[in-house]
Amino acid sequence: MGLTNALQIGRSALLTSQTAIELAGNNLANVATRGYRRQDMVIVPAGVSEISGGNFIGRGVQLEQIVRRTDEALEGRIRGAVADQAGSLLRQETLSQIEALQNELTGVDLSTQLNEFFNAFGDLSNQPLDSSLRSLVVQRGENLAGFIQELRSSLTDVREQIEARIRNATTAANDLLDQVEALNKQISLTEGGLGGAHGLRDQRDQLLSELSNFMDISVAEQASGVVDVFAGSTPIVLNGKSRGLEVQVETVDNAVRHTVVVSADGSKLKTGAGELGALIGLREDTIDQTMATLDDFAGQLIFQVNRVHSGGQGSSGFSAVTGESQVLDATVALNDAATGLDFLPQHGSFQMHITQKSTGQRITTMINVDLDGINAATDTTLTSLAADLNAVANMTATAGANGRLSMSVDSPDFEITFSDDTSGVLASLGINTFFTGSDSFDIGVNSAIKNNVGLLAAGQGNVSGDNRNAIALEDVREAGFAEIGGLSLTGMWSRHVENIAIQLDQANRQVEADTVVRDALEAQQQNVSGVNADEEAINLLTFQRVFQASAKFLSIVDEMLETIMGII
Repeated sequence: MGLTNALQIGRSALLTSQTAIELAGNNLANVATRGYRRQDMVIVPAGVSEISGGNFIGRGVQLEQIVRRTDEALEGRIRGAVADQAGSLLRQETLSQIEALQNELTGVDLSTQLNEFFNAFGDLSNQPLDSSLRSLVVQRGENLAGFIQELRSSLTDVREQIEARIRNATTAANDLLDQVEALNKQISLTEGGLGGAHGLRDQRDQLLSELSNFMDISVAEQASGVVDVFAGSTPIVLNGKSRGLEVQVETVDNAVRHTVVVSADGSKLKTGAGELGALIGLREDTIDQTMATLDDFAGQLIFQVNRVHSGGQGSSGFSAVTGESQVLDATVALNDAATGLDFLPQHGSFQMHITQKSTGQRITTMINVDLDGINAATDTTLTSLAADLNAVANMTATAGANGRLSMSVDSPDFEITFSDDTSGVLASLGINTFFTGSDSFDIGVNSAIKNNVGLLAAGQGNVSGDNRNAIALEDVREAGFAEIGGLSLTGMWSRHVENIAIQLDQANRQVEADTVVRDALEAQQQNVSGVNADEEAINLLTFQRVFQASAKFLSIVDEMLETIMGII
C-alpha cells in the first residue's frame, strides 16, 4: 500500500490546498460586496491506514465542509436595530419638517403674525376713528388668517406625502417578500436540505435586512433551508411563501386610520419599529395632533376675538346684517350640539341698539338668551331669538331657511349696533364678528368689515371716538381662557412650539442611540462574518506553500515509483 497511499496523501493535499486558494480568492473578490458572509473551510485528517501490527499512518487530508460564517442570533439583533434606526430617522425627519414649517423665532412665523395683529388694535386704540389704522387692523387680520391657512395647507401636504410613503413602503416590502419567496425556492432546490447554497443565502439575508427597514421582523429557518418571516406573531412568509401585504384605510371616530394587513387573510399587522410603523404613527399621531392643535388655536382665536368684537361698536352701525354661522336645526336650544354651531352660546343676554341717524335718538332693548336648561320649552332657539328681535321697533329679524339669522332696519335713517353680550350668542351666530370660519382651514376676516372698515368695533357705549373695545381686543392676546385650560392664545401656541421642539430633541437623541447600537452590532457582525483582507492574504500564502510542498512530495513519490519500476 506504501507508495499508493503516498500518492493519495499528495493528491488530497493538492486538491485541498487548491480549494483553499480558490476560497480565499473568492473571499477577497467579495471583500467589498454588501451582504457577503465570509466562507471558511473545515478540513480534517482523511483517516489512517495500518502499515504494520499496531502501527498506523495517515491517509492525507480531506475537505469536510465549506461553512458560511454567520451568527443567526446576532443577525436577528441587527435586523431589530435596523428597524429601530429606520423608524427614529423618519421621526426625526418629519419633526424637523414640522419645525421648519412653523418657522418660529425667525420673524416669519405665527407668533410674529399674532403679535402684529394684536399690536394693530393697540395702535388703533390711540386713534380709534383713523380709517387707515382700521384698514391696518383688517390687513393684519388677513395676514394672520392667511398664514394660518398656509400652515394648515403645508401640514396637509406633509400628511399626504406620508400617506403616499405608507403605500410605497408597503409595495416595496411586498416586492422584498416576493424575492424572499423566490430565493427560498432556489435554496431548497439547490441544497436539498444539506446546506451549501451560501451565495443564495447571502442574497436572502440581504433582502431580510432591507425588509427590516420597513418593519421589525423575526426569522425562523426550516430543515429544508427555507425561512418563515414574522412581524410580531403574524407570519408574512409561511412555509417559504409570501402571504402579501396591503394598506387598509378606515375611519374610526371621525379619524382616518391606516393599517397594514396580510393579504392572505386580512389579519392586522403589528409593524412595530421600522419605517411603516413610524409612518403610521407620524400620520395618525404627530401630524394629526399638530393639525388638531392648529385647528384648536385658530378656533379659539376666532371665537375669543369675535366674542369681544361682537359686544362693541364701530364708527358706523349696520343697516342690515346676516349671521356668518349656520344653524342646522332652528328649533332646538342654541347650546345644543344639534345646532351644528362650532361655538355654543350660554345663558345670558345682550343689548340691541336702534339709532335714528337724523336725530341721534337711540332705543336700547335687552334681549335675553335663556339657556339655563331649567325649562326646555322656554330655551332660546334660533326661531325664538329671531322672534324676540323682530319685536324690536324699526327693524325686522328672520331665521332664514339657510339657518342664518338676518336683521335689517325698516328705514335707511336707522342703524343697528350691539353691546354687553354675556351669552356669546352674537359670536356664535357670526353677528358683528371680526373673523369668519371655525378652524385653521376656513379662518378669514369678515367680508362686511373688509368692505366697510367703519364696522370695525373699536368702541363701547355707543360713544364716538371711544377706544375701550380696541383695548379689550388687544388684551385678548394675553388673557387666559377656561376653554384652553387657563392659557392665553400666545401661551397655547408657545406650548405647542415647545412640545414640537422637545419631541425633535428626543428624536435626535434616539437617532444617536439607535445609530450607536446598530454600528456596534454591525462591528460585531464584521468580526464574525466580514472578510479580513490580511487574513485571506496569509491563507493564500499558507496554502500556496502547502500546494508547492505537496507538488514536491508527489514529484519525489513519482521518482521513487520510477526507480522501483526500473528495478523490476
